[in-house]
Amino acid sequence: MKKINLSLALIVTLAISGCVTGAKTVKPSSSETGNPAPITIEEKGVSGTPIVVSNNPIKLVMTAVSEDIKPYPISEPAQEPVKIQYSQIADRISEFIDMEENSIVSGENIYSGVSENKLTTLEIKGDRNDVKEASMKLIYPQGIDKVSAELNNAMMSRFLKNAAPEFPDWDNRIKEILDKFYSMKTSVQGVAREDIEISNKNIQILYDKNADYIVVTLKHQL
Repeated sequence: MKKINLSLALIVTLAISGCVTGAKTVKPSSSETGNPAPITIEEKGVSGTPIVVSNNPIKLVMTAVSEDIKPYPISEPAQEPVKIQYSQIADRISEFIDMEENSIVSGENIYSGVSENKLTTLEIKGDRNDVKEASMKLIYPQGIDKVSAELNNAMMSRFLKNAAPEFPDWDNRIKEILDKFYSMKTSVQGVAREDIEISNKNIQILYDKNADYIVVTLKHQL
């Protein structure tokens, strides 16, 4: 009977030992520091390497993005139109025309001048930093000499290039203007007008073969 009890006790002891060997050992928190110590769970796997799990919380932040939601468009501030300067219009023209400031008419500044040969006049309306309108009148009288005609052509070219430097081919365009003017008959049909739209500018060409002049006018459209 004692042998049976001893064998039974040995089996129970081995069973308990085997259970303990395969069980997990949990180490309690330390009470000395006042802070919860990390809980370490040691588990013997196949390789016998302990697996350590900390009780420090890890927060996973996930942001759901819907494919239907498009980013809100950011509108750029509207840009103010570029102002035309007095110095821009008068560049290299004031060397041949003495400009004077006239009395203000209807709250608008007016600058004007006439060339020495009296064949070219220039008028500029608006502030020096914000020209609203500018016009040049060029007279081609019958029998005009070559030097005066070439000076008129050069003045027209400079005025148009100053007024709208963004236009790529003023030289050919001026040739077309002069060809049309000289081909016009001195009759009722001797008056014509055309407009050239360039960005926010309007350039008007007025032909009057009856009075032998061409007027080119720049109007700044806001």
